[in-house]
Amino acid sequence: MLTTNLLQKALRLIPPVSFQYEKFLGETINTMGIKVPTYAEAVTVKGSVQSPENSLYEQMGLSLEKNYRIFYGSIDIKGNEAQQQPDRFIYDGKVFETVKNVDWFNYDGWCGVLAVEVKRNREQSTT
Repeated sequence: MLTTNLLQKALRLIPPVSFQYEKFLGETINTMGIKVPTYAEAVTVKGSVQSPENSLYEQMGLSLEKNYRIFYGSIDIKGNEAQQQPDRFIYDGKVFETVKNVDWFNYDGWCGVLAVEVKRNREQSTT
């Protein structure tokens, strides 16, 4: 049962930002016979994007050499624990994939996820 959506209440005090959300749809086989993830068309979400606290890096064993962000939005975000590929975000010109989520969607209508920037080589960015 949906109750109060605490995220929407918080966004009245914290200025929301916009980011793009791409939901994982499934996998297709490309011409070379390789499985390729497919995503829904990106949708704009108003929410919150934050840098993780330094203590989170140690608690979760995160690499200091990677770029992480925490995304909060009133969307049903999934990671690898629920599907073959994680949902992803586009923010500040960078692509991020879900690493870990806190799923309050069914209870309160929002999710918070830790996401890592996906570094793309030139070949990937042209396909």
